[in-house]
Amino acid sequence: MNPKTTKLIAKTIAILLVVALVVTSFSFVFFWGATPLVVYASQEKEPDWNRELMFIKEFIMETKAGYKDDISYEDLINGAYEGIIDTLKDPYSVYYISDSDSQQFVESVSGEFYGVGVSLELIDGLCKVVAPISGGPAEKAGVLSGDAVTGVDGKDVSGMMLEEIVQLLRGEGGTKVTMTVTRGGKTLSFSLIREKIKLAAVSYELLPDNIGYIKITQFDSDVHQEFRNAKLKLIAAGAKSFIVDVRNNPGGYVNAAVDIAEQLMPAGPIVHFQHQGEIVETYSADGKGDLGVPVVLLVNEGSASASEILAAAWKDCGTATLVGMNTYGKGVAQQMLSTARGNKVKLSTFYFLSPGKNVIDVVGVAPHYTVRNYASVDVDRLDRLYEEYKKFAPMKEKSKPGPGATGLNVFGAQQRLSLLGYVTDISGTMDAKTVSAVKRFQQEQGLFPYGVLDYSTMAALDKAVLQYVSGATEGKDLQLEKAIEIVN
Repeated sequence: MNPKTTKLIAKTIAILLVVALVVTSFSFVFFWGATPLVVYASQEKEPDWNRELMFIKEFIMETKAGYKDDISYEDLINGAYEGIIDTLKDPYSVYYISDSDSQQFVESVSGEFYGVGVSLELIDGLCKVVAPISGGPAEKAGVLSGDAVTGVDGKDVSGMMLEEIVQLLRGEGGTKVTMTVTRGGKTLSFSLIREKIKLAAVSYELLPDNIGYIKITQFDSDVHQEFRNAKLKLIAAGAKSFIVDVRNNPGGYVNAAVDIAEQLMPAGPIVHFQHQGEIVETYSADGKGDLGVPVVLLVNEGSASASEILAAAWKDCGTATLVGMNTYGKGVAQQMLSTARGNKVKLSTFYFLSPGKNVIDVVGVAPHYTVRNYASVDVDRLDRLYEEYKKFAPMKEKSKPGPGATGLNVFGAQQRLSLLGYVTDISGTMDAKTVSAVKRFQQEQGLFPYGVLDYSTMAALDKAVLQYVSGATEGKDLQLEKAIEIVN
């Protein structure tokens, strides 16, 4: 048997994560620490490591000594690590220089973070509490919906962007933060201890005609349990069919997607994992979860990664009818690793394939019924816009361009901004027009308006364009209407 297939990879796949960059870095909780990465045998002769590492050391020292400006060894060493990852030319593999960057990624995938437990929004320039999260520090202290947050730890937050205020309220677990609010003309201060906050990833309701509707926003660490509870409650309420909605779901944990897939599908493969051209592991369903009822899965261009595992599994085995648009096409799984020097690396380690061994990466998963959400628009025009969008430069360079910067991220952003109606030249250079357009876009999206194309801005820009070219509106949900028609 090939050595690759004899390696114990269950431990490895158990902590795989699949998350799309289109939504920009949603997070993850497991790190490797003492657990070694599974290493497969290679036929390539290893280099003389002592000799090569000596050359690298000398090159770094010569660069520091000869460069026109002062530069630290730390920056050069981090650059060497980044260079290894950049050589892969893989947009999903990332070397994290700081713990804060990797921690942000962890928090967004896991759906967990340390904070005070409030949902906030900006209304007429005021940061209002939409609702305190049930059981969180804010609710227990008496914070109410409608309270206007005016200060954090004595710092006036008036005029700040929502993202800035959120970062002030988050922090290490067990630490204290003081939140000042106004309520009915009175000023109140709450001394809060930051706790671990878990966001719900599943919402559900019983629609007319006994249709159980379940919305999954992200495949976080316990979404499979949330899904199971929702399914059982809907069945108890009389559900005879199901519509599962993973539109604009960027992905998350493989395990969660596999578990949810198994909850409704017959016996058979769920997903195959391919490493260096060979299938090295297959997850399969035992068939115990098959309800034998009509199921529709709603998908669109924002359904990515773990969402595509679910879509491909239910499509290939006949569990669900897929309605919507072709999915994103991110069929690659990553692991979070720790380097010997303590930095974190997100490394693409496997392709995942559908039960029928169809490729998902780049291709995506096609729905049975293509339905574009739009209201009173020219369909031919939307088709032309979508074809134009597909030719845009990808914004996948690991850089955050500011004024004067050049590159594909800038060029792609200019294409998207222009399509959305912002005034900018498509030159690949962050000139004054582009910086102004970026600031305006950031302001309108509730982001910090400083004119830098950071990852959050590029993700929001891509999402805005996808919504625009698909004709998405706040009007009728034609995809959901089609799903209801099918299950009836």
